[in-house]
Amino acid sequence: MGLSFRDIGGKLRNGLGKLRKAKPAPPEPAEAVKAPKLSDEAYSLLQKLYDELGPRPAASPESRRAARRIADIFERISDDTTLTSARIVPRLRHWMLMTAMLVSAIMLLFSFIGLPYISVALGVLFSIAVFRELSGRSNPLRSLFPSDDAANVHAVIEPDGEVERTVILSAHHDTAAIQKTEKGKILSLLSLQTAAIGYAVQLACSAVQVVVELLQGRLLGVNMPHWLLAILLIGASAAALASVYAVSKAEGEHTSGAGDNLSGVSVVATLGRYFSDLKRSGSGLSSTRIVLVSFDGEECGAEGSAVWYRDSSHILINPININFDGLYSPDDLAFLSADGNGLVPLSSSLASRCSQIAAGMGFAVKTGRMGLLGGETDAASAARCGIKATTLTSMACGKVTPAHTEEDAPDKVSPEALSIAMSVAIKLIEGMDRRDESASKGPGAFDGDRRYRLSRY
Repeated sequence: MGLSFRDIGGKLRNGLGKLRKAKPAPPEPAEAVKAPKLSDEAYSLLQKLYDELGPRPAASPESRRAARRIADIFERISDDTTLTSARIVPRLRHWMLMTAMLVSAIMLLFSFIGLPYISVALGVLFSIAVFRELSGRSNPLRSLFPSDDAANVHAVIEPDGEVERTVILSAHHDTAAIQKTEKGKILSLLSLQTAAIGYAVQLACSAVQVVVELLQGRLLGVNMPHWLLAILLIGASAAALASVYAVSKAEGEHTSGAGDNLSGVSVVATLGRYFSDLKRSGSGLSSTRIVLVSFDGEECGAEGSAVWYRDSSHILINPININFDGLYSPDDLAFLSADGNGLVPLSSSLASRCSQIAAGMGFAVKTGRMGLLGGETDAASAARCGIKATTLTSMACGKVTPAHTEEDAPDKVSPEALSIAMSVAIKLIEGMDRRDESASKGPGAFDGDRRYRLSRY
């Protein structure tokens, strides 16, 4: 029996209805990539190391023991693990502060016996030494201070093919002295900033005294400064000396450093395990060498990393450095574009690229700068060697964290901050490793689609 046009129309409508029901769902919106499994692993390692290692002053037996413990972890996940030593000044901050007090007192003495040009010369020389120290250049004063052996540890995970690039994943295992201040007391208002201001005023007053005595024709004679200059000199010197004393007095025992910086060490070790497992499963990186590093001496001018970069150039082919330091709150995370007290430029392009990758995964991670007298991270040592580098940290832009306090315990570290750090690093590295293949197929790995999913998590 034949079908009428009405029957045919009905069947067509039913068929179209089924097609509409079976139509694939629209693409999901870009999702925030999480790494809960790796995050749990990293946080568990952080807690374990925190309980085992305790405080670790730079270049101390405790810090060297920590390096050996980290080396044990690296050996299980790498092709080659190496412990190296570096001769550093472990109490560099303390000795620089003591030198500042001595210089200020001597400058005051020479100004009051009518030899201000000696005060100016001494002050300028010390200022140059401080600037060179803050900017990471060679500081001649270091040779005068006691030194000891620091311990760095690094491991290498080779790619399946020929090495075309190296990604250095770094952190540090030494810890800082606890900064104790008694709120409400005068000494709590003094800081390195007030010391710098007092010292600058004292130097300026000595310079003015030189000009005045030169104009009066009594520069080489023994005489007292004008009473107004004398008051300013005494006040400025007192402010500088009191500030340095307050800062040095506030330093106590060392922290056990959960966030600063076992958080970074745990992230580096867990990322190493991740890429090692990929390699063992036959899905390793094709042309990217991974170097895992934990430095000693970051808390005293990043001396340990400076030595390591100087001595390790033979394993660094077309390198970049992602440094992890102080991963506390995910809301405060930033990729640094300037380090070394704001005086050492890092790679702004790498910092922006990491920030954009994070944004594509749903994370609000900005770029930032280390402020003047805000300290430095080990990425500064890489940058001084011409390596593109950035640091992911929660301590940029004047953020208040538990770092350098006795509260720096695992409960102050957010597992989500660790998750963000590892997610961005994995996406960056895997994207770089696929770049050559992607270039032949169309847009670059980071120029087109921003929809990321790490299904293995």
